[in-house]
Amino acid sequence: MFSLSLDQLLEVKVEARKVTESLQCTPISVSVLSQQQIQQRNITDLLSASYFIPNVDVTTTGENSGCTHCANITIRGVGQVDPIPTTDPSVGVYVDGVYLARSAGTMSRFLDVEQIEILRGPQGTLFGKNTIGGAVNIRTSPVVDETIFKTSLTLGEFDRRDLTMVVNQPLSEHVAIRVAMAKYDKDGFVRRVNGSQEGGEDDFSLSAKLHYQASDDLSFRWQYSRQTQSRGSAPSILAAKNDDAILIQLYNIFAELGGGVEPIEPLQVFDDKYLSASEQSNSNSFRHTGISLQADYRLTDAMSLKSITAYRSLDAFYSRDFDNNPVNIGVTQDWQWQNQRSQEFNLTAQFDDYDWLLGVYYFDENISYRADFNFFDGLFQALEAIPTPIDGSPLSAPTDIGGAGNPLNVAFDFHNRFLNEIENTSYAIFGHMNYHFSPTWSGIVGARYTREDKRQEVTGLALEADVLLLSRTNQSEAGAVTPSWKVFSPMLGLQYQPNEHAVFYLTGSRGFKSGGFNGLPSSAAAIRPFEPEHLTAYESGLRSQWLDNRLRINISAFYLQHKDMQLRGGESTQEGVEIFIDNVGKTKTRGVEWEFEGLLDDDVGASISGAFTRSEFVDVGNATQVTLDSTPIRTPKWSLTSSIWKNWYLGGNKRLHTRLDWSYRSKMYTDVFNSPFAQTDHLRLLSARIQLDFSEHLSISVHANNLTDEYHFIGASDFREVFGIAEYWLAPPREVGVTMTLNF
Repeated sequence: MFSLSLDQLLEVKVEARKVTESLQCTPISVSVLSQQQIQQRNITDLLSASYFIPNVDVTTTGENSGCTHCANITIRGVGQVDPIPTTDPSVGVYVDGVYLARSAGTMSRFLDVEQIEILRGPQGTLFGKNTIGGAVNIRTSPVVDETIFKTSLTLGEFDRRDLTMVVNQPLSEHVAIRVAMAKYDKDGFVRRVNGSQEGGEDDFSLSAKLHYQASDDLSFRWQYSRQTQSRGSAPSILAAKNDDAILIQLYNIFAELGGGVEPIEPLQVFDDKYLSASEQSNSNSFRHTGISLQADYRLTDAMSLKSITAYRSLDAFYSRDFDNNPVNIGVTQDWQWQNQRSQEFNLTAQFDDYDWLLGVYYFDENISYRADFNFFDGLFQALEAIPTPIDGSPLSAPTDIGGAGNPLNVAFDFHNRFLNEIENTSYAIFGHMNYHFSPTWSGIVGARYTREDKRQEVTGLALEADVLLLSRTNQSEAGAVTPSWKVFSPMLGLQYQPNEHAVFYLTGSRGFKSGGFNGLPSSAAAIRPFEPEHLTAYESGLRSQWLDNRLRINISAFYLQHKDMQLRGGESTQEGVEIFIDNVGKTKTRGVEWEFEGLLDDDVGASISGAFTRSEFVDVGNATQVTLDSTPIRTPKWSLTSSIWKNWYLGGNKRLHTRLDWSYRSKMYTDVFNSPFAQTDHLRLLSARIQLDFSEHLSISVHANNLTDEYHFIGASDFREVFGIAEYWLAPPREVGVTMTLNF
């Protein structure tokens, strides 16, 4: 079926609490996208999914990066500013129970996904660290005991060519395998003057699973996955300029003094909003490999044990051209190499009066991170080429910049490289229990204790001056920064079910985001580690189904206290002002979320969901990025989505399925500075799909995303005063495609 049937509306199952249970019995604000909804709404990745989920924002752009495969996720105004691996995300991403520790690689195409669960609010008790905003739980399709072959081909605008294939095959009475593969290709929608493109796709995904049913009580699932991307740069344009910016004027003065550099010509801004003059590196890539083994053992009729052992590795590169012009006002390039190992054991029990879960978790990772910044290329060499310091002082005791060998020139070498070596290890023990006081009342209690150890070594280089700015020996006597933290994350709740139609709940919980390091320090003093963030959430809600279970109404209200926020701060020293990352911010956020979904009859359905959110800073300390008047980024006041679908029977086995989806977001800021230029307009997106089933084996569909061709950006920055540039990172324009699917 093209849309939810009555049975499917009744039986949505989630694993938001580490056990499989009905969505309507889960005391958490959770949105669910089934495999059918992912297909029907033309959802391909987390970015396209976020348009249909209230109070969730996803972008691929960061404060310093142009990463196309990094998902920076914000839920209820709590998120990550940049995917730099010396800090951690605020929203955890899990695939088949395995935590993906880094943002790099999380923005990849979905393959053979059965369900996506978006959990709002801190999930620190069961999911652990780095879930103060929430968690994204992705479940791929399981191996089943039947033969399945499914393939689809999609052709669309921008020369889109997608090919996917899924094969499921029993090998014996106890063993079955499932293999899924996909190749995605698409041209970019932002064109460069030199003929290249940005925003295209060249992706490959592979998933292989083996299920072994050793006995009625014991089973094993082995899984291997591999994903590669080779894309152009993040689709961006120079949206506005200031040719009289401070550093542009300074650069041009040295050019006139005969410093051996050419002056910066007026920057090019085009009327065509999908045109860039960039000539810098046009590359984003990553390679992601994962292996996991899950064992499930039923100890008794009431008690089960689960083990998940996993290893993942990541190799990523991404770059950004700040000015989108032939000149080099600013270019960044980032490399990440990461591998991680994890082990989790869950012991669950279900009895008449109570059910509980106990778990232990181990995680460690190693990261190598290299970041190259090159701003105003040649400025240092221009200073070196000037005969004497600008103020005429002698080179033996200079008081101003200029002149060969002048040590003051090094401060203007903006071609820097930072090399980070990082080791992270964490251990946790956790528990969760529901106690049923009566047939209508239940109490909920949970807690998690986490120990985390981190280690960082960072080296900083001024490349043109050939000067070592930072070395491992000036970080500490041991040559590295090695902080440790111990965090307790509790959860309490009460659940009331007056009848079979409704469940009310009230919860309070606390979660944390790991502490970390400044991976791009301006000096040894700025290397100092920062502490974890903490968030306390209070939530009440209703889960209900009415009208003979044809109408689902879920409502949640929440209040968040977010403290120890990791923000950039400034501190006066003898050398001037040191910029570092410190725990100096506090916010409070409150709001309401709702989801209504109903069946008008067996062939017509509709849904309406939305959120109203207010967030504000209550303390900013000595932060340099925000003030008390600032608005937390990526937190629209209103987010709404609605859908309507209808099935038509054409005779025989032929059926026609139609669907229309609409989403809306009010204005929001996409940068921490709250630049008016970086504030989005009201966003309204319309998508449609028509599918014709010729039989149970063959279907053809036509889909359109952004049907009204809405021009909008998913990120922006405004550095016109100093650098002369303001840029937009763009979302795709209207895209229309045709998909043919064969299913046997």
